[in-house]
Amino acid sequence: MKDVYIVDYLVQDSIGNDIAANYANLPNTKGAREITRYNVADYPHVRSTNGFQMDYLDGEQLSYKIVTSLTNEIAQKYPIDKDTAILYGSFAIGAGVRDGFNYAFEHQQTRFSPTKLFANNHDLLSSLIANKLKVEGINTSTNGACSSSMFNLHFASMLIQTGQASSAIVGAVDTPLWPTMQYYWQCTSAISTGDGGSCKPFDKRRDGFLQGEGGTLWLICDEETLERHNLTPKAKLRGIASGSKVTSMTAHDKTGEHQIKMINDALKMAKLELKDMAFFNAHATSTEVGDDIEVEAFQKAFGDLDIPIVSFKGYIGHTMSACGLIESAYGIEAVKSGFLHPNYNLHDPLSTDSRIITQGKKINGNVFMKASFGFGGRASVAVIEAL
Repeated sequence: MKDVYIVDYLVQDSIGNDIAANYANLPNTKGAREITRYNVADYPHVRSTNGFQMDYLDGEQLSYKIVTSLTNEIAQKYPIDKDTAILYGSFAIGAGVRDGFNYAFEHQQTRFSPTKLFANNHDLLSSLIANKLKVEGINTSTNGACSSSMFNLHFASMLIQTGQASSAIVGAVDTPLWPTMQYYWQCTSAISTGDGGSCKPFDKRRDGFLQGEGGTLWLICDEETLERHNLTPKAKLRGIASGSKVTSMTAHDKTGEHQIKMINDALKMAKLELKDMAFFNAHATSTEVGDDIEVEAFQKAFGDLDIPIVSFKGYIGHTMSACGLIESAYGIEAVKSGFLHPNYNLHDPLSTDSRIITQGKKINGNVFMKASFGFGGRASVAVIEAL
């Protein structure tokens, strides 16, 4: 099968819109803060009032703005072939627009803006990108809850490996800081609600995640495309494995067996061993059940190997469908810098395992592993090499 190269990875999140600068500035982040996207006092029943907000973006249709900006940037930087596939989606897109639509319906208004509806429809994001880039390859999106962007990467990589596409645009976007979305997660008991909420991956006092706004867009391709356009890739997708073992709609496999299988399958595809990993980029959302399961699976899979484990959600929040690839981009930057920032807001670790780092440390090697364990038993693990 063909090799898959990562030409570039663009990110916009609560820290900024330059991934290299974002990673360098991680120690200076202030973490979550009170949401100003709406007036939290108007919704006293929504107990989570904090989040990771993109303060440099304001107004309506935020996801549309992010996708448009990312698409324009990639088009300005690289030639995009006509047969390029687009695998791009969302989970929480258009919450505010949906609220407005429901209001219009309930108040018997005869019309609501179709432009707003189409621009904020997760199923049409890939078509929006295809239209802007004037490409005619397959455009769709997989919906794998929090693992969506990783599933998109897997689907797109298979298209390239089998010669059905020479290049692909992959990613996801979510701007979920809206009262209905906050309430949605409150009903599942997955979001942090104590004192407005806090994000503490791997901490004993965690009580759930906090949502973060953000989006990412990756350009990937085969070797022939690199040579034809004289492109220098930033990374290489060495291996990726995805699957689902549904034992609970909210928690992944409590035995860790399915996660370990994905780890081993990704390594097999990469033709690498566990000892080759510079670090493990965890999904760890701060949920009471999920973090424990992930640590146990990591410990079973890696044994005594000294491989640091870190989650970036303490810095940027849970960016929902986009989190897998946003955090993979941070992982590539970590390898490039040779330094791994610690788990943020981790004061009382749930485990005595020193590999769950509370201090930054130098890392060796140019390959890391990214895990994404989402609702519905979805699991995806990628092995990525920074070039």
